[in-house]
Amino acid sequence: MARFANAKAPYLRMTDNPSFGTGAIQRDFLIALLPVILFAFYKNGLQVYLDGNISFLEMFYPLVFILIGGLMSTLLEALFFVITDKSVRTMKTLGKKLSVSYAAIPGLLLAMILPLYTPVWVLIFGCIAATLVAKMLFGGFGYNIFNPALIGYVAVAFTLYGVIQNAGGALNASEVLADAVGGATPLGALIEGEGLSYNALVAPYGTLLDFFVGTIPGALAETSALAILISYVWLVARKVIKWFVPVIFVGTVFVLSWFIGMIAGAEGVWFPLYSILSGGLIFGAVFMATEPVTTPRNPLGKVVFALFLGVFTVLFRFVGDFAEGVATAIVFMNIFTMPIDNWTAIIRSELGGKEIFVKGAPKVKKPISKATIKGIILVALILLIALYGVLKAGGMFTASGWILPTVGRLF
Repeated sequence: MARFANAKAPYLRMTDNPSFGTGAIQRDFLIALLPVILFAFYKNGLQVYLDGNISFLEMFYPLVFILIGGLMSTLLEALFFVITDKSVRTMKTLGKKLSVSYAAIPGLLLAMILPLYTPVWVLIFGCIAATLVAKMLFGGFGYNIFNPALIGYVAVAFTLYGVIQNAGGALNASEVLADAVGGATPLGALIEGEGLSYNALVAPYGTLLDFFVGTIPGALAETSALAILISYVWLVARKVIKWFVPVIFVGTVFVLSWFIGMIAGAEGVWFPLYSILSGGLIFGAVFMATEPVTTPRNPLGKVVFALFLGVFTVLFRFVGDFAEGVATAIVFMNIFTMPIDNWTAIIRSELGGKEIFVKGAPKVKKPISKATIKGIILVALILLIALYGVLKAGGMFTASGWILPTVGRLF
């Protein structure tokens, strides 16, 4: 007699790879973080030490900060299990619970996307929001609706970002002494109104190659597109993520930024490249937008989800007052994961389904289903929001106001 058991997401058909399960997925995910963590150590620790701006012990602070994030999430989750789970009576039982809950990951990710000089108590506050509020109160691993690390980031960014800036922000000691960027990150310079020109947005930090390598101010471990691409290749090769989700997400931001640049007078490919290489876009696309629990599971749903992420990231970045729109966009879209999954699953089955006809029998015209209509509305909504974001942002960066004043008045 066959035996079946309920299990938490993510799911994988065992026929694809009998030795591949949730534990292996999380292991490969942690391995993928290593190139990014090592670059964070090099940029904010080793290189600054070699420049003579910090001591030998201070060189290891980036690694210690990330480790604190992972440990805090683990301790908070352990405390939650001890208080709420009556089956946890021994350290062995607690250890088993934590091992299948992957407790350290939210704190690790949160520490990596925060500025270098974030006070430790602010990191702890973010870990509480990520682990206790966004993860454990929803039922723990596999049941959370929102990405825990991003909930922690949003909680910190919207309530305590002034504290972080006063403590030193994202600039390491060498960047502070260079004083070439006025204390702002590249994306922050855009939001602060430095002007939509290469000399204002890119030149103070070097070239676009510096943006790609990651030797620019930014969050602790999300500045290097090169390191993240190495992680991306590993995750795709290990079948942990679908290759097209980050590509569609980043590609959408690239295309919309290009249109914004053309409307606002920043012609050329440099502005869309600047848009995708600054901030946490590539990090979020690879490590957050592909998270298996809080994102759609079917391929068509993933495509729609990634498109919406790109549109809302541009909208939040250029129209809103908050510099980093990636985290806000992903958390916002987490709300719609289940509806997108349901609609696109039905549409996909209809588009890919096969019908059997009896020879000579008349063909019956199949009516358009409600799910297909919803899908059409969904695509139209994406296009309308994208149009609004492009026109609105383009108008904001144009000295004379709207390029298309008639359309502009509608918004």
